[in-house]
Amino acid sequence: MTYTLQQFCSDAHDAIAVDINFSGRDQLRKHLEALLRNEEFIDEHLLTQNTGKSVLYHDDEFDFYVMAHGTDSENRVGKPHDHGSSWAVYGQATGTTNMTIWDRRDDGSKIGYADLVKERTFPLTPGKAALFDTGVIHSTAHPKPARWVRVTGTDLDSIERYAYNPKEKRTQLMTVV
Repeated sequence: MTYTLQQFCSDAHDAIAVDINFSGRDQLRKHLEALLRNEEFIDEHLLTQNTGKSVLYHDDEFDFYVMAHGTDSENRVGKPHDHGSSWAVYGQATGTTNMTIWDRRDDGSKIGYADLVKERTFPLTPGKAALFDTGVIHSTAHPKPARWVRVTGTDLDSIERYAYNPKEKRTQLMTVV
């Protein structure tokens, strides 16, 4: 039997209901990997996605979002950023996303300043998912066109979060709607 988007959303809800913290989020990550084995889901919700993002599901009780993302660009490199008070799980459907985790060396007390160093980089390949818990600073890079699913703990466009410029050791508030 094929694991569907509806089953994933139900299982994700149940995982978060049991533990809203790391353990529940990691269970959600594992369920997302199961969903990414469903080729019909990928065809219907991701391969038709040209660029940008579209919301596939919003959980009213726990406020998490399941979104389809895509880029047709090559060599697309994102800025390091955090998810504010939220978290995100990225699941790769096609292509590769090179994920970089950044370590913040300063204490955050100086407004507009951030001293970041690369901690590690790893490829997120089709069928794999990774959890970026609250407070984790990361960046994404897409060497070729790619499609992925991102689950976030809330609407990231509505909370305070930051983008970082490691070269200039600067941080900037991302737009809050």
